Parts: sequence; C-alpha cells; structure tokens
Amino acid sequence: MTELEGTYRKLLLIDPPLRRQWLLDRKPDAVSPVYWWLALIDSATSDVRRQHRGWPGHRPRADMPLAVFLIDLASDHGFPMELAVAHLTSLITIALDAGQRVQELPASARPDTVARRAVDSFGMTREEAAARAANLRATPLTEDDFVQPGEDWRARWQALTVTDDYQDYHRLLAIERILTDLAPLVRHMTDAHLVADVRAWLRVLTELDPTRR
Repeated sequence: MTELEGTYRKLLLIDPPLRRQWLLDRKPDAVSPVYWWLALIDSATSDVRRQHRGWPGHRPRADMPLAVFLIDLASDHGFPMELAVAHLTSLITIALDAGQRVQELPASARPDTVARRAVDSFGMTREEAAARAANLRATPLTEDDFVQPGEDWRARWQALTVTDDYQDYHRLLAIERILTDLAPLVRHMTDAHLVADVRAWLRVLTELDPTRR
C-alpha cells in the first residue's frame, strides 16, 4: 500500500467534522498538490460508483458526500475547475443513474450549482472567448517559438507560462472541456436563465478551439 492509499483509507475512518483539517495537515510537500487531490478524488469517485452498483467490498468506502467534500476542499486550494467539474458531473451521473433525485444530491453537486460555478470561472464572455480563440489560431509560429541550440529550455518554458497567449490558450481548452462535461446535465438544470446561458455557450463550442488547423 502506498502512502497516498494509506492516507485515503485512514480518511474514511475520520469523523466528518475533523476531515478538513486532518487532510490539510497531511498535504505532502514532495508531491504535486493537483496530483494528490486527484488521487484522493479518483478513489472516492470509484468508491461511490462501486456502492451504487452494489459491488461487494471488504473495506470502508467513501459515500457521495465525502467525494463531493474532497472536490470542494481541493477547489478551495487550487484544484483546476475543469477537473472539479469533470468529477462532479461523473458523480452526478452515477447518482442519477442509480435512481437518486437531484434534490437528494449534496448542495454543491447539483447541476445548477456546478454549472453556475463553472460559467462564473470562465473569466470572459462568449464573444471574447470566440475572438481570442480565433486570434490564437491565426497567430503563426515563428523561429522564436522554438528552443534554440544551447538555450536553457527551462527558462524558456518558465517565460512562456506567464504570457497571455499561453494562459488564454489553456483557459480556452479548459472552457471547452467544462462545456463538454456540462452538456449532458442541462436537462437536469432548473434555473431557466442558467440553462439559456449554458446552451448559448454550447452553441459556440466549436469556435472556442485555440489550436491551429
């Protein structure tokens, strides 16, 4: 059993009110925070899937509230929104397929809540996103875009990651992924204005690809 697996199994036995601080006290310095959170969330999501499918188990399992708690806590500590949405939509789908009603889901895992948080995180309007994607697609590569012989590629990479083009490129890819994950949940949303907003974003989805064609 790895250290991370051990942490997860111990978490299952911790009283819910103590879990938040217990986890934060055990965040490792030597492991990427995103990877650490992702591993815990993947384990919890797998447990919920097994539980709803009635698969036998020989150890305690995470339930839906614990899985959602992990995603919420991770999101408060820098976990990427696109990964949070992907796991929340997966959990919602598992629960609904198992016969749960939307009203029975944890508050932060209801389709309206997930969609609103996601859309609010985009940081640009539909028009701005489509225009920025078109701009990035149209920007030609030049020799300066490639590491030159003898150049410190680490320094070049570090400099690249703080540019507007790099950040907007990855923001647009994240928006694409989020919208793709949200699409199946639209029929479960109840806020008419939110439904209209998400559907409007979905209509421009094909325009948001920043990659060159």
